[in-house]
Formats: sequence, C-alpha cells, structure tokens
Amino acid sequence: MRRALRIFSRNCLPLLFAFSVFAIDSHALADTNFIDPNITDDNVATKQLTEILKKNGVKTDSLLDEHYIFASLIWGAVAGGYLLYARKQREITPFIGGVAMMVVSFLVASWFWMSLASIGIMVAVWKLCKQGY
Repeated sequence: MRRALRIFSRNCLPLLFAFSVFAIDSHALADTNFIDPNITDDNVATKQLTEILKKNGVKTDSLLDEHYIFASLIWGAVAGGYLLYARKQREITPFIGGVAMMVVSFLVASWFWMSLASIGIMVAVWKLCKQGY
C-alpha cells in the first residue's frame, strides 16, 4: 500500500499540478455558463460532444452551478477523510467508500443526486464497519 501511494504521488501528482496550472488561465464568460458558442460553432468535434451530452441528459449549463461546486467540494473532502482514516486504521471498507464517493463527486452532474449517493455511501460504510467488515 505504501509503495503504491509513493508511486502515485511521484508520478501522478506533478501531472495533476500541471493540469491545475493550465486551468488557472481558462475563464468562463459571464453570458454563458459552460461552453462558449463561438468555440462550439467553429469546432465540429466540440459541437458533436455537446449534442451527445444533451442527448444523454447531461445539462452542460449546470456544471458551473454554485450548488454543484459546493456539493462536490464537501463530498470530495469527506471522501478524502475516509481515505485518510482508512490509511491510518488499515481498513478496506472506508477506503472503498472514499473512492466511491470521489467517483460520485466527479461523475454525477447534479448536486442533489451527488448528495444522495454520497449519503448512501456513508450509511453503507457505517453499517459495514458496524458489522465488522
């Protein structure tokens, strides 16, 4: 476990830092919430991606909603707490719960469903830990 964390921190964290540095220069326009129409009209691939997202029910204008960002921050922090607890206690159940909550906070595009799924994961981890798993 320690070796895997060392390899992850040595290889992936600098890459994540580089992505965050490049993300600082990007900006969202005030009149559009997520995707600039000037860019999507010129780029065929981006236009196809937005059409696929809309067809599958993903609202691209809600990804920068303040409720979504706040919920993602809260549940990501709780997931990080689960991961730290699992590492200190050498438990697998909180580790799986922390990873599941991080996946939910990354993949679910609605703050309401993200919160419900995260609360469900918390209840499941609590019950499994209470049973001794």
